[in-house]
Amino acid sequence: MSGPLRWPVHPAPNDGEALSSWLRRIAGCYGTDIEHLGDDIGYKLGAGDLDDIDLAPPPGMIEVLAERTGVAPARLRHMSVAGSVPWLLDDMEPGPDGFATYTRQLSVLRPAGKQKARSVPSWRPWLPDRLPARGCPECVAESPSPHPYRLLWAIPIVSSCPAHGCWLEATLAARSYFGMWDFDRPAPSPAPQHVLTLDQRTQHAFAIGHVELPRRRVHAGIWFRLLRTVVDELSCPLSENRPADTDTIRQIWKEAGYPARDGQGLWRPFEQQPETVQRHTMEAAAVTIALLEAGTITGRGSGAHLFLPEPDLDLGDGRTPAEFSKSQADNLKALGQALEEAIQAAREDPAEAQALYAFALIGCRTPESVTRLRADFAELGIPLESLSHTGGQVSFA
Repeated sequence: MSGPLRWPVHPAPNDGEALSSWLRRIAGCYGTDIEHLGDDIGYKLGAGDLDDIDLAPPPGMIEVLAERTGVAPARLRHMSVAGSVPWLLDDMEPGPDGFATYTRQLSVLRPAGKQKARSVPSWRPWLPDRLPARGCPECVAESPSPHPYRLLWAIPIVSSCPAHGCWLEATLAARSYFGMWDFDRPAPSPAPQHVLTLDQRTQHAFAIGHVELPRRRVHAGIWFRLLRTVVDELSCPLSENRPADTDTIRQIWKEAGYPARDGQGLWRPFEQQPETVQRHTMEAAAVTIALLEAGTITGRGSGAHLFLPEPDLDLGDGRTPAEFSKSQADNLKALGQALEEAIQAAREDPAEAQALYAFALIGCRTPESVTRLRADFAELGIPLESLSHTGGQVSFA
């Protein structure tokens, strides 16, 4: 049996595009829908299957799509959440200790080991039961219909579009379907800078595998876990914290403009919270990082130092700034005096002239620089005949 035929028309995937979005655009090239496209490749692609496709495509689908389009399998895998294992999450199948393993290895606001143990069955980081339907109005406006849909828009780890500086807006329709925005597009709403900075870092981690923090570059896997740790610390009941940590967390939520824990009563993991609470929590996480980097708050966790610049390791020599400045001036004065004495000695003694000339030649790298040096010696009154044994020659590095 022959393999599947290459599709003659297929748009290239956009950077960060979700797999279901790309398949919808391919179907649009042939005037059909994604369900009929699925029939053509032997996979069910109904509306209820889009989440599954973007989470983890069925076995064999990536290979079939690679044959039909010529797009590398590695790129196609990265168009689903499963392509980010083990960076974004450890495994697509929830483990019994997944919550503790992911959220308790690091600490930022609270000292390590002070968190209450929790068991959250069937938990996966960042992934709610139903992926949200959101998008950037400006990104959609700049693209032809059917509009591409970014995979990160379907994960509540980001809430803004740093490229356009605005919040992501709910589509109020099936995810990746923006047809109604062609007629009634929501007006972009500016997002605060600390949120844009946070989401820009997350996008970099997702796209290129690392994040630049003030202290050093960190791997994407560390970034996603570090951020989820901050979310956990902001979401836990205040009664579980020491008074100093409680004050810090209250301050963060106040700066974000919301009551502590966004007014939540019972504890639930971030992934099970309403979308509004998730967005407010990510705002509080962005405020946390901004305050840490500004030095306004101090994190007592082992990972808090990553948000601080490298310390100044110049310890000096014990002198006050005034004493150090005077010492520098004295050194420059002594250097100038020594140079004057060397020039005067070169005027009077050929041996001194030759020694000074040999020293000055160290900085010469071209014949032109040697010519300028000899002219300078003549201007200083140093007899050039004292240098005649060199013939003006020098080897250049």
